Amino acid sequence: MFSLIRTGPRILLLKSNQIEVLTIFLKNHFNATSFDLDIAFDNANESNTILYLLEELYETVPFLDVKTAMIVEDDPLTFMCKLYASDGNSMISNIRTAPHILIMRAIGNLSAMLTLMQTEMGGEIGEFKHILDSGNDQTTIVALTDRPLNRNITYQELHPYFLRLDGNYYHHLKELRMHALSYLNCGIGNKDWNEMEIRIYDRYGAYSLHYDRLLEVLEELELGIVLGESWSKDYPRFLMSIEVYRVRFFSFTDPKTIKYILLGLEYLEDGTRIVDYDVYYNRKKIDWNDTITKESPKTRHQLGTVSRTATYSKLSDQAKDTLSQLEEDIIKSRTS
Repeated sequence: MFSLIRTGPRILLLKSNQIEVLTIFLKNHFNATSFDLDIAFDNANESNTILYLLEELYETVPFLDVKTAMIVEDDPLTFMCKLYASDGNSMISNIRTAPHILIMRAIGNLSAMLTLMQTEMGGEIGEFKHILDSGNDQTTIVALTDRPLNRNITYQELHPYFLRLDGNYYHHLKELRMHALSYLNCGIGNKDWNEMEIRIYDRYGAYSLHYDRLLEVLEELELGIVLGESWSKDYPRFLMSIEVYRVRFFSFTDPKTIKYILLGLEYLEDGTRIVDYDVYYNRKKIDWNDTITKESPKTRHQLGTVSRTATYSKLSDQAKDTLSQLEEDIIKSRTS
């Protein structure tokens, strides 16, 4: 539900004196796509391989020496095996990996997090092109982002400075995985995370659908970790009890922000209210009007509509499709 670190796209450096011919071959036989150097990273995910085609291949390769950038959907090992067995192998005189890229989730003061990582692990902090130019196949580049890691991360969504680490890549990956949470906490000033309770209530009883809908958004936006869940009773009025489903949620996000997001999930696109998502923090219920700012609407319905629009704008198309199907099922549960 909450990713702290993942790999970036791998980069292979290919030396050839037939770059134009090789480019055509890669497009025809590997479904490779050409991109400008500055946007190749934005269009590759962690399962893709970026190919940099060069006429000369030195231990360190200046970014400006790259003649062509391409992306293939295969991982580096699969691509190299296919290439070795193909006619394109004869057009390449040398091939090796560029620096590894690791992307870490960061919150708050990203510069402080980067500085702490350098203090504990060594390395050099610098801009991406400088780090890439001075790196080789024994270099690991660590990038920070405050965006969820379960989607493509564009270059603009990364912190402008990166950490260069030399030496064994897997050693650095292990160390960063072990200490990722402490680095993340450094960015938020080592504050305690927020433990909340989310209570789901639906008078029509479609609890599983509302739970799935809630989890889809929490996971898609990587807002925290579910610690537990159970059935319980709530007492909205004196001597009146209703059944609710309780979800214990652990998050670095402010409880009022969580309440604002869930307020939007209470409504469908047409404004129909379909569920109650109550948020409790320190045993106190956070009311919807606790999320009001100077710029926000002052009625619950209007605020929920604005929140839904803002939240859905951050979701992937796949998540939107999943939520749309769940909402259709919720409507059907009321008419069946």
